[in-house]
Amino acid sequence: MTVARVKIVFHIGQHKTGSKALQSFLHLHSTALAQRGILYPVDQTVYQKVRAYRVSHYRLFALLRHEALQACGQIDAARHYWHKQRAICRPYDCSRAMFDAIEDERRRIGADTIIMSAEDLFDMQTAHQIDLDMDCLAAGVKILSGLVQAFQYQPVVIAYIRRQDHLLGAHYVQYVKGSSDPSIEFKTFARTFAPRLDTYRLLACWAAEFGPGAMVVRPYERAAMPTGIVADFFECALQQTIPSDWMAPAPERESVNATPGRDQVELIRHLHRRRWLGWPLLRRAQILDATTALSPDVAAEQDSTIAAWLSPAQRRRLLLDHAEGNAGIARQYLHRAETPLFSEALPHDDANWQPYPGLSAVKAAAIIRQMRGQLFCGNLKWITAGALFFLSMAMLVGILV
Repeated sequence: MTVARVKIVFHIGQHKTGSKALQSFLHLHSTALAQRGILYPVDQTVYQKVRAYRVSHYRLFALLRHEALQACGQIDAARHYWHKQRAICRPYDCSRAMFDAIEDERRRIGADTIIMSAEDLFDMQTAHQIDLDMDCLAAGVKILSGLVQAFQYQPVVIAYIRRQDHLLGAHYVQYVKGSSDPSIEFKTFARTFAPRLDTYRLLACWAAEFGPGAMVVRPYERAAMPTGIVADFFECALQQTIPSDWMAPAPERESVNATPGRDQVELIRHLHRRRWLGWPLLRRAQILDATTALSPDVAAEQDSTIAAWLSPAQRRRLLLDHAEGNAGIARQYLHRAETPLFSEALPHDDANWQPYPGLSAVKAAAIIRQMRGQLFCGNLKWITAGALFFLSMAMLVGILV
């Protein structure tokens, strides 16, 4: 008699496709999932300060990237990377140790399915990095495939992919929100980031190791998943529906991952360039927290889509560059020879598109006034109040524009 193999589901992203919402839901209901024979590993032994690390399996990515850098002969880079990530990865020092612990837990609860979720796995890069290292990606996927074979798991790799124009815009905003140098301009970012938009090439790297039959590729758009990513994941990866009594997690900044408009992005960039004694005048988190509660008259003017950066003609040229790859994804993974990968129509409203005029003193002052109202609701220190006053005056006289 053939013994059924344990299924392991790798949710690998992409970035900016609702991963935090999915991970928050799986983390919240990990106990209920275990009762259904599904293990979503939650490690309570080591406290992770960053909530995203607690609800996802970022540590798996970090361990794999470290080992991949070593496998590629990038010893200095691997040493530097491990110095920054070692504390986050505790108690594991390698991916095999993490899999050993997961297998022990699986056997303890008698689960027949394991779910691992980390959007950084897609291209072995975080959302706060720009460039792409294909050798590192290939090495990391190979190591992961080897672990799956060693434990004799049956793999399923599910990827939610976003249309390239939307992905570019969302990634740029995320980079400005969280990178160590958010002052980079969009054009420079777009040039460097371009290889990470080659979704076909990146998926091919995963399919080469796990096989096309293990791949589940889902276009991240409302037409393909009208009920949202969580319900879609349960249906496509687990062949289940969400129990009606399973509640969604309470909204918070990390699980919602709100997107600021272009004016807020420009404000962050300006503030980062102009510092006082080496320190930013305001932290990005303060801007992001405050601007998620902008008044309707201010929020209505904010555009956080790619249309704030690229014209319809520029977006069409970008999508034309990836048309062949997207058609290949539709054929190979969705078995659609004639239907396009993404159902959304190409942008065409050239006549009504207006280039971004820049962050004006009036708009900057409006944002800062809104921030001041939000921040004064809490325990605001006098130095922050002084910084806000200085910034308001600086914006009004045009220092930052």
